[in-house]
Amino acid sequence: MDLLSMLTGMSPWWWIIVAFALGSIEMATVTFFLIWPAMAALIMAGALYLAPNMSGVMQISLFAIFSLTLTFIGRFLMNRYGDGGEAENRTINNRAAQLIGQSAKVLEYDGGKGVVEIEGMRWRAQWAADHASKPGQSVRITQADAMVLYVENLA
Repeated sequence: MDLLSMLTGMSPWWWIIVAFALGSIEMATVTFFLIWPAMAALIMAGALYLAPNMSGVMQISLFAIFSLTLTFIGRFLMNRYGDGGEAENRTINNRAAQLIGQSAKVLEYDGGKGVVEIEGMRWRAQWAADHASKPGQSVRITQADAMVLYVENLA
């Protein structure tokens, strides 16, 4: 309890230092996680400025509540609205997703599964149940899942 009693009467500048330290770590790691506790620390600096005799237990409790609340709200907003990146950049590290909409040449076909070639590379492919293809035929890529392309015959 000595640490918590030591926080009583602490200057709001210490919470600002904590906020900048957490913000610096956030900028180095780019996790979008530490930004919320950093904002909570700034709120705590303001709260401590308004109530300078706040006990250490109350400071830590409020900081934890603010951190959790801001983290949940921030995660909700990030999931709902995204990080503001362009939609075209969301496939930058997903080679298979970049191929959606392009045409490919059938190399092998065996009952709904096979191999297609696109841009000189071979890919495993999956056809819909009602589509059948022959080697040499062109197909369109409709979906990508890891290393499997989902294709359909060109109309």
